[in-house]
Amino acid sequence: MTRQSALKAADSAQTALAPAEQSAPAAVSVAIDPDPQTVFLLHPEYELLPGKGRSHLARRTHLYVAVAAVAVCLLFIALAIYQAEENTALDARSGRALAEVVARRVEAHGRELHRRWFITYQFSLPDGRTFSREVSVDAAEYDFYFIGSRLEVKFLPDQPEKSTLINRRLEAVEGELLWLMATVPPILSLPILLWALARNILLTQYERHGVVVRGEVVECTGEERASRYHVRLRYQFILPDLKVRRGTAHFVRDDLRGAKLPEKGAQVAVLYLNDWFYRLL
Repeated sequence: MTRQSALKAADSAQTALAPAEQSAPAAVSVAIDPDPQTVFLLHPEYELLPGKGRSHLARRTHLYVAVAAVAVCLLFIALAIYQAEENTALDARSGRALAEVVARRVEAHGRELHRRWFITYQFSLPDGRTFSREVSVDAAEYDFYFIGSRLEVKFLPDQPEKSTLINRRLEAVEGELLWLMATVPPILSLPILLWALARNILLTQYERHGVVVRGEVVECTGEERASRYHVRLRYQFILPDLKVRRGTAHFVRDDLRGAKLPEKGAQVAVLYLNDWFYRLL
């Protein structure tokens, strides 16, 4: 092949490639910034301005719930400790007396495991006053105490009607109840504290790494419930990867009662953290 023939072949190849290059599709561009003038904000205190923004995220109301839960726990624990000390002092200053068993009974509920045994004792003080009380005992004690049996009891000097067996503590509040007061509130508040911690971490991540993107209304409805106006808004948004994300938000907006709600296609703002965590602003 001559040099001229080679140059003509190269020119023909370039001419054939030119239309293919011109017809190549351009890269798709997706605008993600919401328009501050037209966007509908579910949280009216939010402002799409530089230096403004996530004021509703800064309201760490869940921390107040956590503080209240801790305060309630500490209160119950303090009351339990105080009452335990009172019980100890109460038992230490109790008086002693010799009593006599005057009655016995068994409370059955159809099963052996549900039986309960009781004895009633009676004692007298030097001033002639007589007091009696029925107490619950176990099966061994019940077999030991017959009517007429003698036993020693303890009582409060200023309130002799409050008495118990000598081998038991004389308590204004039962020790089992105090134990429940000291343990149940912390156990119940633990899920609240874990929830508050997780929520605080999430909101901090929203504030530090969240990106405000444009979305659109899919459906918006309002409903009056318990004298409050509840707005339910379904929305969707697209990021540059062209994947559609959808979500639903609920909020109380009494100011929208009777007003025109945003229609389908209206612009909204979404605070996007990742594909698992995003929220309507």
